[in-house]
Amino acid sequence: MRNSSKNRPFTVRFFNTVEPVAPLYRDLIPYWTARGWRVEVVMSRAEYRAGPETEWLTEGVKIRWAPGFGLKAHKKLAKFLLMVTYNVTAAFKSLLGPTVDRNLFLTQPPLFFVWGFILKKLRKQPYFIVLMDLYPDVAIQAKLLKAGSFMAKLLTRISRFGLRKADGVIALGRCMKQRLLNYGVEEERIRIIPNWTNPGDILPIPNEDNSFRKEKGWQNKFVVLYSGNIGISHYFDDILKVSLRLRQNPEILFVFIGYGLRLREIKQYKETHGLQNIELLPFQDRDKLSMSLSAGDVHFVSLRMGFEGLVVPSKTYGIFAAGRPVIYQGDPRGEIATLIEEEDVGRVVPLDNPGQLEAAILNYRLDPLLAYNQGIKARRLAQERYGSQAALEKYSQALKTAFGNPAGGQTFEKV
Repeated sequence: MRNSSKNRPFTVRFFNTVEPVAPLYRDLIPYWTARGWRVEVVMSRAEYRAGPETEWLTEGVKIRWAPGFGLKAHKKLAKFLLMVTYNVTAAFKSLLGPTVDRNLFLTQPPLFFVWGFILKKLRKQPYFIVLMDLYPDVAIQAKLLKAGSFMAKLLTRISRFGLRKADGVIALGRCMKQRLLNYGVEEERIRIIPNWTNPGDILPIPNEDNSFRKEKGWQNKFVVLYSGNIGISHYFDDILKVSLRLRQNPEILFVFIGYGLRLREIKQYKETHGLQNIELLPFQDRDKLSMSLSAGDVHFVSLRMGFEGLVVPSKTYGIFAAGRPVIYQGDPRGEIATLIEEEDVGRVVPLDNPGQLEAAILNYRLDPLLAYNQGIKARRLAQERYGSQAALEKYSQALKTAFGNPAGGQTFEKV
């Protein structure tokens, strides 16, 4: 399929409620507009967490605002009303708005990408889906939605339909691709494009030069750092047990940077046991990421059993850019676990095994050369395989040329 008008630039419409996905907005949109593409973003005025800077609001970007209530995210009613309002407004604006060449759906609000099928039929506009997570599967796995219930079956059927009918689905990793294949999405419609990092924005900072460590008084500490969303898919049971076991070791500090539904559990555990070796900090500004991510001597990343392929902890690529090793706790078959083992940039620890987790932490504490060497490999990996340039080119190629056979026309390159 070609542009409907040779005089009109290639146009892409983004759908996303709140909290812009940083790499897509910060890097992908300017990359496209610099090449003459037009980008329309339908998003809500209400944000529950500060998104990336507005540098992506350049010439060639049109924002179509959906009303927001300005309520806090922890209020379930507010989030529900926000999604309903967004769905109605975004549907109206895209149905009656200007013609675009591609509709690009992110996975917030969940399942709204099914609207792409309507636009495809009524307005002949192909649609693509960027899967940051898979719903309703995440909700079912987290037991927020009862497996086998009428609602779970209904939402699952809707989700599978929307995924199978899309002209293309972008998955974040191999395990997510396998989920899609299991759901009946044809392989030629799937592209693996991981989220990326900007190695030029996140640099490895030695401990002795790290102002963030000095500001926090961590100069003489061995810092085990968790930085990112503290959500329902992540696993903290063992790391908290280890912090309790090591409470008498004054050199080892456990730091959690971020917000999320499970932050309260960490706070309660810290208070219940009176742990002075746990520190909790809010998300750091983008200009502090080099310092904050480099502040960890080793990073902790986790995923609860059953969530592999439903979400991919993309925070790991920023850790690689900071040149730090990763202790990953989760299913060893998952995307990040496989990557760590293949590239020797950390250690994979099974779930429900605080003993092995403790041993891994102490091993890094006693062998700084191991952490240094793995950090060098991690930095190189971020520069060569998970930098922005390759990912931006893959996104552009996918949206410009890729179509599944049943819709007619060209096909995706096979992964």
